[in-house]
Parts: sequence; C-alpha cells; structure tokens
Amino acid sequence: MKPLLVSLLPRPPHPSRDGLAIRNHALLSALAREFRVRAFTLSDPERPYDGDWPPGVEAEIVRQPPRRVRRPVAALSSLLAGGAYSERLYRSSSLSRRLAEVVAGEPPSWIVAHSYHLAPAALRTGGPVWVDFHNLDSEIWRRTAETAGSAPVRWFARVQEGRVLSLEGTAARAAKGLSCVSERDAHALRAFGIRVGPLLVPNGVDLVRHAFRREAPRGETVLFIGDLSWPPNADGVRWLLSSVWPRVRSRRPGARLAIVGRSAPADLLRESGPDVVFAGEGGDARAYWLDAAVAAVPLLSGGGTRLKILEAAATGVPVVSTRVGAEGLDFPDESEILRRDDSGSFADAVVSLLADRVAAGRQAAAARARVEAQYGWGPIGEAFARALANGAGTR
Repeated sequence: MKPLLVSLLPRPPHPSRDGLAIRNHALLSALAREFRVRAFTLSDPERPYDGDWPPGVEAEIVRQPPRRVRRPVAALSSLLAGGAYSERLYRSSSLSRRLAEVVAGEPPSWIVAHSYHLAPAALRTGGPVWVDFHNLDSEIWRRTAETAGSAPVRWFARVQEGRVLSLEGTAARAAKGLSCVSERDAHALRAFGIRVGPLLVPNGVDLVRHAFRREAPRGETVLFIGDLSWPPNADGVRWLLSSVWPRVRSRRPGARLAIVGRSAPADLLRESGPDVVFAGEGGDARAYWLDAAVAAVPLLSGGGTRLKILEAAATGVPVVSTRVGAEGLDFPDESEILRRDDSGSFADAVVSLLADRVAAGRQAAAARARVEAQYGWGPIGEAFARALANGAGTR
C-alpha cells in the first residue's frame, strides 16, 4: 500500500483556472502516483467550484464564509490583534479539526501545505510538514507599498510586509521540507536561517494541453490574462491602459486589447470600448491564447513566476513583459521574450511584434523550445513527488 500524504489547499485545484490552482493540480497529479493523497481544500461560496481533482486524490471540501465577508474581518483583526492578514483570511477551525482527526487516525508521511497561508494549520498537528511556497508574499506586500495607486492600500501593505515576512520565516524554519518556484525565491528563504533546502520546483505548463498553434492569428489582439482581484494584476492593467495602450493604438489603429480575468475593479471596467474588451473570468484560456498576437505582462509588483508567460510560450504567443513580470524565468531577453519597464519601450515592443510577424514567429518558436526543455509539468511534478517519497530536502 502506498504511504499516506495529506494536502492542504487554499482553494480547489484546476488545470486552467488560475496560477495557484494550476500548480496545485499538477503537483497533486504527480503526488498521487507515489502516495495515497487525502486533500483538504477551502472553498468560497461566492466562487462556487469544487475543483478538478486528479485521479487518485481523495478530496474533501471545507466551506468558508464568503470572501467579501472574510476580507474586512481578516484586515480588521490583523490591525487590532496583530498577525498577518493573509493567514487570517484562510484560517478555518473546521479545516484544523478535520486535519487533526485524520492525522490522529493514521499519521501521514507528509502534510503538504500548498501555500504558506495554511502552514500554521499544518504545523499545529505536530506531523511532518512540507510547505510549498508559490511565491514570497512579503515581497509582494513590499512592492505593493511602493507602487499601489491608493494611499490606504500603500499604508496597509507597509503594515503587512513585516507581519507576512515573520509568518513566512516561522513556517520556513519549522517545516521539515520546503519548495519554491525559483532560485531567487530560494535565496530569500535561505535568508530565514533554514538548515536544508529549499527544493526548487518551478512553475510549469502542460505541453499537450497548450499545444503550439500551427498558424499565427490574422488579427492584432494583445492579450492580458490574470485575476484582477489581485492588486498587482489590477495595478499593472491600470498602467497598461493609461500609459502603454494609447501609444500602441496610435500606431496600430486595428489593434485590440483583450483583458481576461475575474473581479475587474469598477475603474478598469470604465475603460471598456471598441478596442478594449474585458472578458471576465475566462475559464479555459486556450481559446484566448490561440487568438492572441501578443501577450502583455505589465506587472509593476508581484512575486513568484508567471504561469501566463509559460502558457503563452507553449502556445506560440510572443511575450512582452516588465522585468518584474518575468522574474524567475529563464527566457533569454530579446530572443525568447521582450523585457521592457518604461511605457514607451513597452509600447514599442508590442508594436514591433504586431508589425513584424516573422520576428514574432521566431520569438514564439524559441520560447516554445525553452518550455519543452525546462518547464513541462510532467518532469517537474515527477521530480517533486520523488523528492517527497525519498525524503529529499528535509531536516
């Protein structure tokens, strides 16, 4: 019989829904080949989906109050009582109770927190905990404090930066095993004084699901995909719309900007027009990638690595990104991706790809070769599962 592994997820896994859901779906698929996986996931009634669970995973859904209720409560309790907002947002007595019952009944080989938010619940069991850091949230809070357009948001982010840093450090030092998505994040985790690890488990892409398209699109659609309830994405789109898109539109009048992502703020929706379309939550993103001439990744803050870049590269869509947006990924600049930080050069890069389809095709083909060599979910997931099965990277 396979050994037992317990997984804790902040939301259900899915092969296409959002970055964290995609990563967790791929890792659970691999873990289920080495372990008996019992997975517990939190679920928001206002985002009513129960996931797309890989074969071999026994899943249990733990309902939470709606996010619109939890967010102000978590923010207020963080400010009044201390602690990190992000941990309070995902705190669940029901999850902790079920986890304790399962661990008491059969001690697992691992309790994997598929996000540092759930590390405190995992650590309270006293069992062997592995924490997978999808990103370093403390860096996201720091950058949000520097770049957010709203003064209250900047103030709140400054408060949270230190609290999240403390939470991340506590989790990293207490866990028996750690993983992260890039060497850059690994360096940050080592600064917490951990003794071993972390294991590098990069984000990846399903190379079969996201097949390289046979023909480039005839239109001039510039595509952004991302959850617009996440402030770094929303702020990046604001910059794209205000500072970049007018320059692109003046030189390519036939260009169209498609923005795909849930929960767009009202100020962004007001920018809708004949050449700017908000598509809402897009579900399966493959149809959007097939229609895109250029992928825009205009992030000014954030952390981890962007799965949207990997999906674009796999499909054959050339990418223009800020340096923050492309952090942690090994695409050489100019040949496989165009990195631009100021609005003028970002617009120039988008225009150049729209105008020169031969150059765009060369860039797309080179980026596809890169993801085939380094970023396929198959080998990434298998290496992760083997490491846990062998106890690698532990202390």
